[in-house]
Amino acid sequence: MAGAPSPPSDSGDPFRVKSLHFASAQDTVVPLRDSLQCAKAFQDPEVIEHDGGHCLPQRAEDVRSLATFLETRWEETRGVGRACFADVEAEPMAHQEQKDEVEALFAMFGEDELCVLKPVWPLQLAVRLQHGDSFAAMRFLFPPGYPQKASCLCELEARDLSLQAHARELLDAVEAAREPLGFPSVMAMVQAAQEWISEHEAKVTERAAGHSTETGELQEADDGPEAWWLRDETEVDEALLAEAELKAGSLLPDGDVDKSWARQCGAGSYGKPWEFIVGLVGKPSAGKSTLFNAATCPEVAGKEAAMDECDPEYGRAHNSQRRFPLLLKDVAGLVPGAYMGRGRGNAFLNDLCDADSLVHVVDASGRSDSEGVDQGSSAGKTATDPMDEIGWVRREIHLWIFCNVRAKWETVRRKAKLAKLNSSLRDIAAERLFALFTGYRASQQLAAQVYEATGHSLPSLAEDILQWTESNLHLLVACFLRVRFPIVVALNKADTPESVDHIPRVQAALGDACVPVSARSELWLWQQRRKGTLAYVDGGGSAAISLLGDSPEVAEQVKLLRQKVLDVYGSTGVMEVLSRAVYRRKPIFCCPVADFSTMESLQRPGGPSAGGYPGEKTKPTKLSTMLMLRPFSTVEEVYTALKNEQMVRGDLVRAEVLVIDGSGSTQVQVLRRDDILKPVARPSAQIIRVLTNKKAK
Repeated sequence: MAGAPSPPSDSGDPFRVKSLHFASAQDTVVPLRDSLQCAKAFQDPEVIEHDGGHCLPQRAEDVRSLATFLETRWEETRGVGRACFADVEAEPMAHQEQKDEVEALFAMFGEDELCVLKPVWPLQLAVRLQHGDSFAAMRFLFPPGYPQKASCLCELEARDLSLQAHARELLDAVEAAREPLGFPSVMAMVQAAQEWISEHEAKVTERAAGHSTETGELQEADDGPEAWWLRDETEVDEALLAEAELKAGSLLPDGDVDKSWARQCGAGSYGKPWEFIVGLVGKPSAGKSTLFNAATCPEVAGKEAAMDECDPEYGRAHNSQRRFPLLLKDVAGLVPGAYMGRGRGNAFLNDLCDADSLVHVVDASGRSDSEGVDQGSSAGKTATDPMDEIGWVRREIHLWIFCNVRAKWETVRRKAKLAKLNSSLRDIAAERLFALFTGYRASQQLAAQVYEATGHSLPSLAEDILQWTESNLHLLVACFLRVRFPIVVALNKADTPESVDHIPRVQAALGDACVPVSARSELWLWQQRRKGTLAYVDGGGSAAISLLGDSPEVAEQVKLLRQKVLDVYGSTGVMEVLSRAVYRRKPIFCCPVADFSTMESLQRPGGPSAGGYPGEKTKPTKLSTMLMLRPFSTVEEVYTALKNEQMVRGDLVRAEVLVIDGSGSTQVQVLRRDDILKPVARPSAQIIRVLTNKKAK
């Protein structure tokens, strides 16, 4: 306050508000005595006396005091009163539609980008905007009738005075993006604000720096003979794409990809068990639905195959292998030209973003054309080459990402030009480029690592980007695709005579990235197992089948199945192809135990059925519980995952892991909080004991 009159003498208790007061003995309008009396109306006031009279002080130290006071108040308010989604979910006054919108926003934005304020009702939230190093955000307030009967209120908060000067233009763009009543609007309005800032960054920065485009300082000397980034999505240089695929394969070969990258993409999180998602893709009639049905068969025939070494909570253990749940997502609708919107188009491709790995189901017989129509077989000829089909799916996903990034490439170049002009904006080009890849469930850090894997340097990104050609972007996308969407090929219909000519050739080309599969054989075996005509251990070979009845038809079918599939490939391939899709991400499997001598497992409260899984246990059993975690998880992340599953409580003290060498002898290794669990060459579970200062119930 400056020059405030004296408050009434009966003002009561002092105001509990931080206050700064300027007072002057030379003030002829408000005497010094009145200013000091006003300060007493506040709790713990800060008073600065100056000799400037009835005005704000101009001395440097007084201005610094004012700036310090305001900055301190700002920092105090930034982290206070933040609510989480659990607070929103528990708020009875909030409509379900409002809660659903906030939940979707939490899924899209991180804690550093989205803030919900307390008190929760009415809902108030802020979404941070990307604007160089300066803070900017859109603030929203949900009235009681939002979204059905009222619109949300919004305002811009920005520290940058140059952005504040354009607030009206930005808010006009935001209002134009507002959805009609009945529909959530925040996401569309935030995107409109971010797009406006991206498109007008030069204008805003010029205002701040005092530059003018008339001087030509922001114009690149030479954009080249053609702006390749302005091409239509139908204009694709197939030669450049093929060259990028080959080079990406040499830079990031299968099996040699940095395994830590699996931590930075997909739908999972670090503090919880990894709920792995495998996406099934493939053209119609390739057998995708049959493979889906065979893999997700819910029947588990008791515990007849259980072994003494463990009693798993999911199904059974056999030959040192055990069942473990994952989500199998049947992504239907892929046709050639999907990246341009054909078929289900982008809806299909967006569905892929939830997946951690992909299984591409291919008709190994080659009898179906690109539309999935079975053309039969005549004179030893087939309709398609499975190798061509394999490349087709990768091409669709590549072009989907490539065209999306290319369409926004001008904004990346604009940021790069600004970075060259103003060194304080050096990082804005990288932020803009890497933000274009976050929509595919990948972090900016992952995109940065892929960028460096292509042979480029982050410090020189702004200069390099202005020289990039279409070939450079193809290579970046091809490398990103290999680490974000690892693909395993299921060479389905391996039991057909035509597949014999194709499968060896494809295996020679792809190696471990493909698996011969007979989905219909696996499904038939499950069906006969239900009927009681045979016993079958899924994932096994010929010895895994035992006839239980005297049906000659079933016996003949088993004989043919062994000859065509099991004796040739070792199994139907259904479980193998899914397992290989998971192994491509090199997850960490942990069996948490209470004691190494008994191997008694920690249990989820209520048994596995409490978590939505079949096979509830009534008592603790040997090595029954297992968790899947991301590669390079720390001991603290293991503890957090167990705590989220309510299997431990209290604070982490330390962890111990049982190390088994080649001779079978064991030793206990003590692990600290920050120690990392690294993937091993052959997938296996680590037996771990987590010690806390409280015992689990």
